[in-house]
Amino acid sequence: MLIVKKLSTEIIPKNIAYIFKTYNLFEIKGIGSCISTDSYYKTIGYAGLFINQTGKRNQYTALDISLSFLSLHYPKRLMKHLQKDRKIIVEKFSNGVYHIINETFNIQIIVTKELCPEENLYLHCLTDHLDNTKLIKRLVDDYKHHQEQDIYIRYMNQLTNANSNTKGRSPMFEEMMERARIEAETYYHDKIEQLSSSNEQLSSSVEQLVAQIDYLKNLLNQHNIQFD
Repeated sequence: MLIVKKLSTEIIPKNIAYIFKTYNLFEIKGIGSCISTDSYYKTIGYAGLFINQTGKRNQYTALDISLSFLSLHYPKRLMKHLQKDRKIIVEKFSNGVYHIINETFNIQIIVTKELCPEENLYLHCLTDHLDNTKLIKRLVDDYKHHQEQDIYIRYMNQLTNANSNTKGRSPMFEEMMERARIEAETYYHDKIEQLSSSNEQLSSSVEQLVAQIDYLKNLLNQHNIQFD
């Protein structure tokens, strides 16, 4: 369960963030699992407890909460239950994003493999069968611009591990991941060399400053002026 607090009342112009409220709860399913009816109602129960334990008495209501379920696969049984048994409207907001209408909370179900990679590249690629060479190349190219950020590093490590056990995986994946790793190492190696050079310059500057202070001390002593 992931909880994200939204610090602004403005709508975030992103397909998966349209329903976001003050507090946004995420139930994230693993690659091999799907959203069940039990987990759906369990998360709704968590949302109710969250309201009860957050803030002052009656400070928050269901209108301040959104629920997002993330799953690789489309939850057919859950959707059938909501539409047939509970007569709830399931509206396809965009590719891979389904809004649950007239539920207790603002709820959406996100099917990651259906998301458009142009808008949701990183979520779309959350799979253990990533063999699309164009998507892999886009991931690697985009990663170059964010390789200093820990969240991107952890994402790429997890993605590599998830796909390392995939039989018949495209060799292009290994090649591109290795290229990204080498480029990252080269990047940090250059940074270390720059830092080392800066330290040498700093050391030289300090030595010059110490020499100037010593000269000033001697000059003041010659004129019987106390150095402080």
